[in-house]
Amino acid sequence: MTATVLAEARAERRANALLERIRGASDTGQLALVQAIVLDHALGGAEFSANDFREVLPDGIPHGLLGAAIRGLAASRRIINTGRTVPSTSPATHGHRIAVYRLTGPGQEKGAPTW
Repeated sequence: MTATVLAEARAERRANALLERIRGASDTGQLALVQAIVLDHALGGAEFSANDFREVLPDGIPHGLLGAAIRGLAASRRIINTGRTVPSTSPATHGHRIAVYRLTGPGQEKGAPTW
């Protein structure tokens, strides 16, 4: 493996661990609300990213909970990563790339990549 691949894998593990800590420390009601908002949007059939939800989340949602909720939905295979990315519109992220997702289709629940 190249140094770049190793560095990317290490960064992915750290990001996943951080999101898991955020999810674990969050109020379960808030997490359920954010996931319901994401799933309701996904049911419309359009692909989406976290950019689509920042303006519609209620006040008081902790920083990072949106990403943790989306990653949790992907891990549970309710949504699937399309393999595409878009620039983040959050000023705090300085435009880094974020994943694009869609609702998991019939027959894709098992073995679907969640990246």
